[in-house]
Amino acid sequence: MDRYLILDESGNLGANGRFFVIACVDTYSFKPLHNVMKRKLGIAKKIFIELGSLHAHEIKAKDAYPCIKYHIAEVLSQKDIRISYIVADLKHVSPKLLEQKNIFYNYLMRILMDHLLSKDDEGSTIHVIYDNHTTKVGSVNSLEEYLLLHFVYDKGYNLDLKFKCMDSDSSDAYVVQAADYAANAIYSHFEYNVNTYYDLLKLVTKHKIKFPTKSFMK
Repeated sequence: MDRYLILDESGNLGANGRFFVIACVDTYSFKPLHNVMKRKLGIAKKIFIELGSLHAHEIKAKDAYPCIKYHIAEVLSQKDIRISYIVADLKHVSPKLLEQKNIFYNYLMRILMDHLLSKDDEGSTIHVIYDNHTTKVGSVNSLEEYLLLHFVYDKGYNLDLKFKCMDSDSSDAYVVQAADYAANAIYSHFEYNVNTYYDLLKLVTKHKIKFPTKSFMK
């Protein structure tokens, strides 16, 4: 059975904001997730024409009105998915590491993926999908090679890892928008103490990883 790990992030690794989030929507039901996101965002674009004109197929969570974000979170909470995330408190990350954004991003991704993959996944095909607008990754190849080396060679897992970089504004990338809304809900919870969307997703949230563990939010 094919498993899909759909990733997106919220926040930035620069000077603005204290937190940075990478969220993963984990599902075996790719097509139903695609269909419901396409349908719901299509309706939103018709109702809110000013948002629909910004992009061909997407309404980014950062641009969406609260009612849209609430409804998408409500929909996601009822789907056959699990959401996991890692959130970094940049106040307690060394400046030298923050200067190496590509290395730091890959490191956070590896920590998150360590919680998602295990020996139990051997023999499975794991599709790792992420947005091609990700600005934190200097080289897509470096991330893919880093994760392959870690899981297949270092850990010795017999996994078929398939990576796919998708344009979130493409007609076939509505699942990436699901991860965008999840990441935005988590980021809003930590950065702005806005809990409305985060609380809706609690029932489908699995792994909550805080970095660095000992000094997070201190």
